[in-house]
Amino acid sequence: MTNTHAQRDHAVWSASATAANWTCPGRLAMVTLAPEDEESIHAARGTAAHEIAEKALRSDNDCGKYLGSTIKTKKFDIEIDEELVESAQTYVDYVDGLNDIVGQRCELMLEKRFTLEQLDPPFDAGGTCDAIVINPTMNTLEVVDLKNGRGVVEVNENKQTRTYALLAMLNIDPELAGKVDYIKSTIVQPRAYHKDGRIRSETFHVADLVEWTHDLLAAMKRSKEAYDAFQNINGSRTNFDEWAKQYLVPGSCKFCPALAMCPQHREQALTVAPEMAKQWFEDTTLETPPMLKNDVELLSTDELAHILDGLENLEDWISAVRSFAHAEAEKGKKIPGYQLVEKIGNRKWAADEEKTILDLKNKLNLADEQIFSKKILSPSQIEKIIGTKRKGEIENMWTKPVTGTNLVSEKKSSRPAARSKVETFFEPVKD
Repeated sequence: MTNTHAQRDHAVWSASATAANWTCPGRLAMVTLAPEDEESIHAARGTAAHEIAEKALRSDNDCGKYLGSTIKTKKFDIEIDEELVESAQTYVDYVDGLNDIVGQRCELMLEKRFTLEQLDPPFDAGGTCDAIVINPTMNTLEVVDLKNGRGVVEVNENKQTRTYALLAMLNIDPELAGKVDYIKSTIVQPRAYHKDGRIRSETFHVADLVEWTHDLLAAMKRSKEAYDAFQNINGSRTNFDEWAKQYLVPGSCKFCPALAMCPQHREQALTVAPEMAKQWFEDTTLETPPMLKNDVELLSTDELAHILDGLENLEDWISAVRSFAHAEAEKGKKIPGYQLVEKIGNRKWAADEEKTILDLKNKLNLADEQIFSKKILSPSQIEKIIGTKRKGEIENMWTKPVTGTNLVSEKKSSRPAARSKVETFFEPVKD
């Protein structure tokens, strides 16, 4: 590996942002106004999962040996825990299983960075695919993408994996590319339930990828048109508002760095808010926020459904505004009525561990059993001891307990519906 996952830069039009740029032509222009996108703990854990997966595939396919080690990302030091090992190992096992099919060894490429330079796009465009597997016997090129998050990612017509496939076809050996008739896109998402499984694929003909490429270039041209128009706003708020209405399209906003400052997303987010609340966000001369009535118990189920549908947008916008304001304050900008304060962590021993143990024994006369706790190792820790090849011997010895329920949108989850408490403890009354 020439560099770690955390050190890799993204193209202006990255494969991972294709869907967002496609939906919102003005996104690339708005991102130029946004502060540097700070790494979240969830992104950092995803980076760590990818890094140990790549290391395992380049060595002995065993992610368990990295349990307890630390991966340094842009902002965090991530300790590899059982969940990360399990997520990475699921991906590694799948990719390794593709390596030998129907008696002919496949061509495997890991973490290859390619560009779309051959297509002369209006932006620097490219990306790094987790794994590319070319099966010359089946005339298939497969791109495999590991997703460590819990948000369900659909594989059908997935613009990110299709971009990876296009990048591969343009940059691999032409003779090898000429043997490819079919493209297979695979999402490996171990931590998210899906009706089609945690590993799911779509297969389509190369001709479909060629046709899709025309649509991709058209989307890029729309973004370039928006970008050029953005340069002519010249500080005019009127011009900006007109530009925003024409080129900013909410819909794929969740990870957009410009979310906090996007007027179209704010407008959409506030559609769920009562009229009194909207006034507070629109009129900066108001001195006190409105007192909203706590009458949610009077809402019908249809009203609840309508409001819940919009709350996610509102919550995303609120979170983005808080994050943006904090970043501005860290740069030294004064936000009236607000100040930075130190975050205080939990108590920890002041001295190093060895000295602390000696002091507890000698000064407080504490015994080992009073200082240390003893508990059984986790399934992943036991697997690390016995090795990946023997992990099947304990697969009937562990379980994943159900710890409760979450209320989620049926549109965004393919999990089976759980029984409510009423349904669990009471039989329905029959007429």
